[in-house]
Amino acid sequence: MRSLLRLLDANLNRAREALRVLEDLARFHHDDAEAAAALKTARHALDRLARPLAADLLRARDSARDVGREGDLPVSGPRLPREVAAANFKRAQEALRSIEEAAKGRFGALAREAHARRYALYALERSAADPRRRLAAARLYVLLDPAVVARGSLLRAAREAVRGGADLLQLRQKPAPDLALAKALREAAGDALLIVNDRPDVALAAGADGVHLGLEDLPIAAARRLGVGIVGATTHSLAEARRAQRAGADYVSVGPMYATPLKPDLEPRGWDYLAGVKRLGVPFFCIGGITRETVRREMVRVAACGGVIGQKDPAAAARAIRRRLTSGG
Repeated sequence: MRSLLRLLDANLNRAREALRVLEDLARFHHDDAEAAAALKTARHALDRLARPLAADLLRARDSARDVGREGDLPVSGPRLPREVAAANFKRAQEALRSIEEAAKGRFGALAREAHARRYALYALERSAADPRRRLAAARLYVLLDPAVVARGSLLRAAREAVRGGADLLQLRQKPAPDLALAKALREAAGDALLIVNDRPDVALAAGADGVHLGLEDLPIAAARRLGVGIVGATTHSLAEARRAQRAGADYVSVGPMYATPLKPDLEPRGWDYLAGVKRLGVPFFCIGGITRETVRREMVRVAACGGVIGQKDPAAAARAIRRRLTSGG
């Protein structure tokens, strides 16, 4: 009986610790209230069922003589939040399986709870890996155009933009995105989402999170059938935004807000239909001439190019834009 209690104690601790890490990532890193609540509920359910055994579990605990206490390998170097999340999903699932097997027969309610929570975590892990879940909380989208970078390489600009708070990066390379560069940017993006402009095939081959389609590019439905994650769409009017939403776009761009050298032939028109897009309920990013000087809080989400990577300090420029989005100052 003592060995059974030791096993349950170790795995209850392991499961609750992993669930708490995942809950904190959902709450503080992804601003995902739904996932944080689900993880908190799972942790509290285990606590509730283990509470009658608390005294027995504590008496059986013998950490000093645990033959496996030195078996955990230390992690060298920093890990990205998505890597931490992946490790803790597996840790919690494995612990719940051990609890389920050990508790069968003697502690039936605990075994059934561990079984249910394990399968719920499988579903939540898959949902959390869907990049579309992170769009609602995203605020700053940075376009990476090799022709616009002020200093150093595009990879350096990408890393600096993420360090400054970019939630999404887009490889905007004309006439066509380079696959090797897209793959390198996937690594440089770290925990930020990576979108490839125009080309779903390059996005898929590079392991990017999605594709952004212009008005003259592949139809949204066709890109969706290819299996890309996120599909974004360019719009220049409320009618175009509505069409993109009906076609299944995960987000739309709204603009240009101001005159922009990237599209010099387009007149600024974003302010004319921004309010209408907000009512549609689809995630949107205001684009065109976005800098730390022009950004406004009412834009909510913005996409910037030269306003970030065209600056000497992209990280500082990105931080300034995010600060104005949240403070309005």
